[in-house]
Amino acid sequence: MQNQTMTTLKRLMALLTLAALAQTGQGALRCGSSLVNDGAWPIEVEESCGPADYIAEYPSATVPGLGVVQTEAHWYYNHGPQRFMQRLVFRNGKLARVDTLGYGFHTSDSPRCTPNMLRHIKTEYELIARCGEPISKRLEWQAPPLRKRSETWQTLQPVLIQEWLYDFSDNQFRQVVTLKNGQVVDIESRPGEAV
Repeated sequence: MQNQTMTTLKRLMALLTLAALAQTGQGALRCGSSLVNDGAWPIEVEESCGPADYIAEYPSATVPGLGVVQTEAHWYYNHGPQRFMQRLVFRNGKLARVDTLGYGFHTSDSPRCTPNMLRHIKTEYELIARCGEPISKRLEWQAPPLRKRSETWQTLQPVLIQEWLYDFSDNQFRQVVTLKNGQVVDIESRPGEAV
């Protein structure tokens, strides 16, 4: 009888563990012993996870006469080179998505950047941390093409496209870094200003 009770308890514990893991995988972020779910307020995330290493905020929709009616913020957490970085996307003050990025990195107080280094950078946060602010930025929201999925039209979020212009004094070419939703997708050289 005691063996049967122990087997039943083990099965019950296994089921509870699996249920907890299933809930964690559905839009939740674990910070230490805290669990933050989709829809959380930024202050709730900060209370559970601490301050972000980098925050970028963007207007995502404007209406003439009203101005910005929707915003998007990207919060980056850099856990160092032994762990993956995370990007939290907030829309209108609600946690909408958590992205797991590549491995983190060590930051420096005095960023030193070269055109060759740009080729190894993956995110907007890493670009700022390693190369500093660009001399100029362009930002554009592009609507993705609508796709029909099983007899209903799928609603898609607009895509944030940015171009960041860097000027390296020891190089005759300026570098244009193109980012798509905070990820580096292209780097292009263009002639600098004639001296």
